[in-house]
Amino acid sequence: MINYYDKHKFISKRRLAELAGVSERTFSRYLATRRHILDEMGVSPHARLLPPQAVMYVCEDYCIDLPRNLQDQKVINSSPLYQRMVRELQLETFFDGKWTKVTDIPHDF
Repeated sequence: MINYYDKHKFISKRRLAELAGVSERTFSRYLATRRHILDEMGVSPHARLLPPQAVMYVCEDYCIDLPRNLQDQKVINSSPLYQRMVRELQLETFFDGKWTKVTDIPHDF
């Protein structure tokens, strides 16, 4: 999944740990190993909310897929990659154990 980060949304460390599927303690230890990078971004070690640029870095580094409600929907909908994917899904469907073009599905289905 490609994340389209909302440049105005701060996300808590607790929520990111949940999305990563790890405990808060494990996530805090991971963040401690990235302290030098987060310091350059101006993130305090005691901050509960991470700013958007830190969220972007952490999600890419820790391979966290943000749910749709935490992403910028305007950017998603206007993205050429997203539009191409939707077009492909509209053209093909899984039918009878294989991927089939929508026009190839029998009318009596």
